[in-house]
Amino acid sequence: MESDDELIAIVSMECRLPQARDVDEFWRKLVDGESAVRDLTDEEVAAAGVPEGRRSRADYVKRAGVLDGIAEFDSTYFGYSPREADILDVQQRLMLESSVTLLERANIDPHRTRQRIGVFAGSGMSTYLFGALRRRDLVESLGEMVIRHGNDKDFLATRTSYKLNLRGPSVNVQTACSTGLVAVHSAVQSLLLDECDAAIAGAVHVRLPQHAGYRYQVGGVLSPDGICRPFDSGANGTVFTNGIGLVLLKRLRDAVADGDEVHAVIAASAVNNDGAEKVSFTAPSVSGQVDVLSDALQVSGAKQTDITYIEAHGTGTALGDPIEIEAIKQAYGLDGAPCGIGSLKGNFGHLNIAAGIIGLIKAALVLKHGYVPPTVNVGEVSPALELDDSRYFVTTEGFPLDRASENWAGVSAFGMGGTNGHVILKSFEPTPAEQAADEGTDDVTAASPGILTFSARSEDALRGQAAALAEHLAAHPDASLAAYAHTLREGRTLHPYRASLAATDRAEAVTRLRTGRYHRGSEAGTHDIAFVFAGQGTQREAMGAALATKNEHFARRLAEAVAAVNEHTDFDVQAYLGPDGPGGTVESVDGIDTSVAQPLLFAVEYALATALVDAGVRPHYVLGHSLGEIVAATVADIFDLGTAARLVATRARLMGACPTGSMLAVDRLDAFSDVLEGGSLVVAATNSPSQFVLSGTHEAVEGAVARAADAGVRHQRLATSHAFHSPLMRGAADEFRAFLHTVEFRAPRIPLVSNITGRVLTEYEGRSPHYWADHLLRTVDFAESMRTLRQAGVSRFVEIGPGRSMSNLVRANLSSEADLTPELAQTLGDLEHEEEAFADAVALGWATDPEVPVAEYASAPRMVPLPTYAFERHVHWVEPTLGFGADDDADAPVNAALTATAPAPSAAPAATDQDPADLDGPTEEIRAIVAKIYESFIGAPATAHDREFFELGGNSLMAIQLINKLRETFELDFSVRDFYENSSVSGTTDVIKSLLLQEPARV
Repeated sequence: MESDDELIAIVSMECRLPQARDVDEFWRKLVDGESAVRDLTDEEVAAAGVPEGRRSRADYVKRAGVLDGIAEFDSTYFGYSPREADILDVQQRLMLESSVTLLERANIDPHRTRQRIGVFAGSGMSTYLFGALRRRDLVESLGEMVIRHGNDKDFLATRTSYKLNLRGPSVNVQTACSTGLVAVHSAVQSLLLDECDAAIAGAVHVRLPQHAGYRYQVGGVLSPDGICRPFDSGANGTVFTNGIGLVLLKRLRDAVADGDEVHAVIAASAVNNDGAEKVSFTAPSVSGQVDVLSDALQVSGAKQTDITYIEAHGTGTALGDPIEIEAIKQAYGLDGAPCGIGSLKGNFGHLNIAAGIIGLIKAALVLKHGYVPPTVNVGEVSPALELDDSRYFVTTEGFPLDRASENWAGVSAFGMGGTNGHVILKSFEPTPAEQAADEGTDDVTAASPGILTFSARSEDALRGQAAALAEHLAAHPDASLAAYAHTLREGRTLHPYRASLAATDRAEAVTRLRTGRYHRGSEAGTHDIAFVFAGQGTQREAMGAALATKNEHFARRLAEAVAAVNEHTDFDVQAYLGPDGPGGTVESVDGIDTSVAQPLLFAVEYALATALVDAGVRPHYVLGHSLGEIVAATVADIFDLGTAARLVATRARLMGACPTGSMLAVDRLDAFSDVLEGGSLVVAATNSPSQFVLSGTHEAVEGAVARAADAGVRHQRLATSHAFHSPLMRGAADEFRAFLHTVEFRAPRIPLVSNITGRVLTEYEGRSPHYWADHLLRTVDFAESMRTLRQAGVSRFVEIGPGRSMSNLVRANLSSEADLTPELAQTLGDLEHEEEAFADAVALGWATDPEVPVAEYASAPRMVPLPTYAFERHVHWVEPTLGFGADDDADAPVNAALTATAPAPSAAPAATDQDPADLDGPTEEIRAIVAKIYESFIGAPATAHDREFFELGGNSLMAIQLINKLRETFELDFSVRDFYENSSVSGTTDVIKSLLLQEPARV
């Protein structure tokens, strides 16, 4: 790839391996030089279904790389029924979950992105299928086709595209052990051809049961002790393990433009096949490997000596390692800068289908971190590699790369069948301009609140999301809260269960996430929000002043309201709303005259409610406490702003002119029954089942205070100048009624719950002067109003006004409802947190309706890494069948036939006392046995006894099996070399005859 336009960026990576749940744990395991392959207990092997007779053999190896948690799957996330999830191949499950995680690591929401995302991936043959097909209940309930579709690797890529809504090319790639790397090559080509804008590439391999171990066969590819020793002098085989690896690729120019994190850059990739110029189908070829390495190098534009690290296929076999090293030396040359060669198979074993992609992820991490981890299980580098006097060395110890210059690395993967893959990577450093953009200041300043939004497919998963997010925020104290909010808003899929919160700093956000103090919403159930407007007595100095300096919607609405009210007052409302108002102190506002307090509250509450509506949060019900009901009626459009301002100013002036009195809050009424009946005191408000307000003359309230103290009634004087909602307001009510006949009323556009009747206000009531006049005299029945809302299913409330008094009353009315947890937000809250409180009300609106815009509180120049989806995994499992499910005596007929014709061990002549010529008779008997064995492997009679095994259609893997069968049958040590040099029936017969005579074969 000669130009930057042809470079491909790795923008996210995901893997799940034995003892490594993700890329970070994978890297730590590599750096620490640890192996993830472990010993299996006899109990584990027995539980996997291995018969005692087999697992007790000396050649049975009880080691494996076990992938934890494969029985668990989040079926809900992907819309599977539990039964269908039970039969879905574990490889397909891993592919689905890991693809979601991969996209989230790149902050891509596949349901909203315009990018065409392709999928290029492969998996191993499903061994999970065997167990599913043996379950008669599953076959009968789901049908064989459903079971097969859930396990057929042909559907790996397309199932992923379907479930994740991906619209780029969706292609399965299958080239045995090189599959993962060939999938990357295919994805690269698709990106270069502009078939897609991003591509998932990788592979998954899980063979079940995981705890089965394996039987060692002399001359085979498997290690006799379950330890893989890449490039070691004692390398004697590999061990196959399980895992998945995926990368997300983009054209480099697109990744930079999108602000993606670039882990490494793919400079070139190449794929070829060995063809027929090799010993057998499964054998490697030096020439094929040289060609693929050379092709990739030529495409990359790099010099041979630029490559200073190669992540080799490195299987730890005596045949494969020297061939690979020879190919590297031929392709990259012997002279030049030192070049390290490593292999992760010592750490994680041979990941089969996924080997190449995991090697690519390791190499990308090497370039990203500037460090080469050690290759483990290398005691002495094999002399057969002939690395002396070359620039190559095995990375037996970890070492740092030179970060002062660009670093290059090669990655190889070779598949049985001859398909070779090679990828060349180079490190990536962002330009100073890109770094400056990443480090730029957020649109939302550090002191301003941000709204964090997240969602999940279930309530439990939502809690998991909150916990993961809290852990991440706590662990990254230097990151921007605005960047977190921006990433959550733009880079995550919206799911049915939603949550949100507003915070000004990470510590506060962490606390709220950990304690569950965030707003919730879901697609199910009611989503109605009620605005609850506070009444007189809640006012405070400079209320809304801080918010007005930060929120243009509120500032504009407040200016409108102040201007409207000032037309009907002899004072400037704004003078009381600034930080240097007439009162001078916050406390002095409590006692300000009613004629001032009510217009102040009206202006602020009207501005809060309308600004919130401007922000997209729309009430389904409005409810006000006393004066608050006037503001609620204005928001509901019963009055226009000008009319309401005149009405409030008149109401306040008339009430302020009434005789003074007092009010007392108590938690029960039984101690005052007689005075209530006598009329010296009245119940001004029933706020909740345990909070009432008494109203009357100063003397009557003084008596009530003494009575409350004697009876043990909790009580508190209210800071009011008058006895509101009592007969002392009669004069004001009469004059107000006369005034109201001059007012124009309209039908409410939003249901208003009356705090007089406790019901939804009728149009007649809303347009009646008598209703609004009696409002000054009658009891505020807030408890009954809450009962009406509760019966309507409302559980979301936004307090309109300063403080938290209305929120406390809402909680008090719902405290007995065990199955109803209210969602509450304040628009001003505490004096020091006005802007945050208003933002939190917007957050509640988003949780209720995700169409509520939150960009104002969630903007930043770049997205940042955040926790990926916290899957809610449950066990979906069908007990696997060992191997192909063949019975232990499945080969009994062959054994019986061989035993019937084979000479008994006791009949074997001893070389010391029998003439070799005496074996001429048994020779044909041996030949017949050998021919029968050949026939069982070839599938046809081996009539031409002089034809070599490979001429008959055999391959190297079959040869190992056949050799071991000959060993078992004749109970002798038949070497691989002897077989390869004498692989015909006749040749093998002669070797066996010689071994029986304990003489070397002469052929």
